Amino acid sequence: MGAKKSKRANRYGTLAEKRMAEKWRLQRDGVHTFWRDAVDPRDGTPWELKAAVVETASGRPGRFRVREHAHAQLVEHDGRYGFAVYRRVGRGIKVLRYRALPADQLPVSAWYGSGGESDEHDHTKIALTDVF
Repeated sequence: MGAKKSKRANRYGTLAEKRMAEKWRLQRDGVHTFWRDAVDPRDGTPWELKAAVVETASGRPGRFRVREHAHAQLVEHDGRYGFAVYRRVGRGIKVLRYRALPADQLPVSAWYGSGGESDEHDHTKIALTDVF
């Protein structure tokens, strides 16, 4: 079930990214890197797009996951975050809320290690209520 669930979550996240790109008129094609998903074609501002389901299958609120090294690059390039909270509707989604923030205003309280071999703090999970 894990791989199937992950594949669906990835599809929903991609749908949300497309909606955010349309909303803010961002270019996604040919600009994706480890630290940005899109750029504003008007001024070149990099954007990282984050989506979360309003409620997980277990009934808990979704969260936004941000990687520290990607965040550092986005801040260095005066980038922005785009956030979307969505509800699953059949094989698609309905975006309930959007929010854009300058990268240096990301509400991060702490960075955590991934539990791998490295002991570095490399990501954080941000609650929906911290963004909206």
